[in-house]
Amino acid sequence: MLRAQKSFSVARNALSGYALFQTVDPDEAKARVANVYCPHELCVVGQKESQVDTAMSRTAVGGITLNRLRYGPTVTIDAGRLSSFLLVMMPFMGSAKVTCGAEQVRTDSRTGAVISPTQPLRQTINANCDQIMIQIDDDLLNRICAQHLGHELARPLHFNPALDMNPAGGSAWPALVNWLLAMFDSPAQPNLDSPLLRASLEHMVVATLLHAQPNNYSSELQQPAPSIAPCHVKRVEDYIHSHAREPLTIADLAAHAGVSASALYAGFRDFRNTSPMAYLRSERLQFAHDELLRASPEAYTVADIASHWGFSHLSRFATHYKKKFGESPSDTLRKQGEADFTPGGKKTN
Repeated sequence: MLRAQKSFSVARNALSGYALFQTVDPDEAKARVANVYCPHELCVVGQKESQVDTAMSRTAVGGITLNRLRYGPTVTIDAGRLSSFLLVMMPFMGSAKVTCGAEQVRTDSRTGAVISPTQPLRQTINANCDQIMIQIDDDLLNRICAQHLGHELARPLHFNPALDMNPAGGSAWPALVNWLLAMFDSPAQPNLDSPLLRASLEHMVVATLLHAQPNNYSSELQQPAPSIAPCHVKRVEDYIHSHAREPLTIADLAAHAGVSASALYAGFRDFRNTSPMAYLRSERLQFAHDELLRASPEAYTVADIASHWGFSHLSRFATHYKKKFGESPSDTLRKQGEADFTPGGKKTN
């Protein structure tokens, strides 16, 4: 009798058609991986000659990226907080020791690791460990989580780091990963340029992770779905998203929706568990966060970007920002600066 498969396995040539680089130079490996993920410290362990024999493949659809990464020798990596994305690490050969915040996970073909954007990441990847890594943009993750909850997130999303990769354990996640790999490796791959298909794939990946992996919103996500919000609530949400920089008032929003201010308040209270102005603040915080991730700390200050998005009281902005993103705005600016970005999304020459 065949025994049930009890570990995560993938085809030997998984993502081979999407090779990004292969190198033995540790500096090149560090730089190339940093371009995909984030700046980090890389050290080769127990080897006189610092060669890494690193290979990486990568492909993306929308805000979801599939990566395959292998280091030849044992290496240690200190990445700090990922900030702008979540990372699911799944060895199918070899093992690693992952420290996510204060928690440690030994990953192998039976156990993966989910690294939340706000948690510092350190890891020791053992020799010849070959991993599939799924990278999910933080904005996409938060947006779909909010859609399932029916309201904006009151605190940063945080997952339990240990991920059961036993296909016989009942979790849909290992099956989904194998399906994604098979789809990308198939000669009959569907048209991934289709916006509808991209959105469907993004939603399927994020929703599966949200419901399969314990997180700080799990109990609320398991509650019955809220009733569909009335159209005037959705109309105001879209308007806020498109006009967040403008000095909007509740009267402006109610007039756009064609309802009274009290009806608008009731709609947001009953269907979004917030108020219209709190929703506006949350959207502005998100836009400010996006700019801080790209702005040059040499050229712009937190106050510049806060003011750009309508926050005149800096300490109040910092308080709301830390509650939403789990770190101070100055930390985001310091870690993620790019010298060619200016507030408003314009590039300098």
